[in-house]
Amino acid sequence: MASETVLWEGKPFNFGIPSFTSYKITDRRIIVEKGILTKKREEIQLYRIRDISLKRNLMERMMKFGDITIFSTDASSPAFLLRNIKDSINVSDILGLAVEAARIKNRTHELTEIQV
Repeated sequence: MASETVLWEGKPFNFGIPSFTSYKITDRRIIVEKGILTKKREEIQLYRIRDISLKRNLMERMMKFGDITIFSTDASSPAFLLRNIKDSINVSDILGLAVEAARIKNRTHELTEIQV
């Protein structure tokens, strides 16, 4: 398997409370690990992502964090939330560029409804 380049990794911002969730964005996929004793790992291939949404309320804008929602064609996780991400605009941009690059690399195209 070819090596992956890590584009970003981090944890949710929890106001100083420890988080047992970690996020990693590579040039191929998003990896989410949760848990202390029992670890759960989820992956979403970047070429499967259809849309990215960013939500930030007033306090989150002031503190520069927010929630990134990922909509994908993945059967197990069609909508996935990356919660309380620091510098969320930058992370969202990194993710968007990585998704476009993955679609080009994998030659995937999204089919949409065509009106005739």
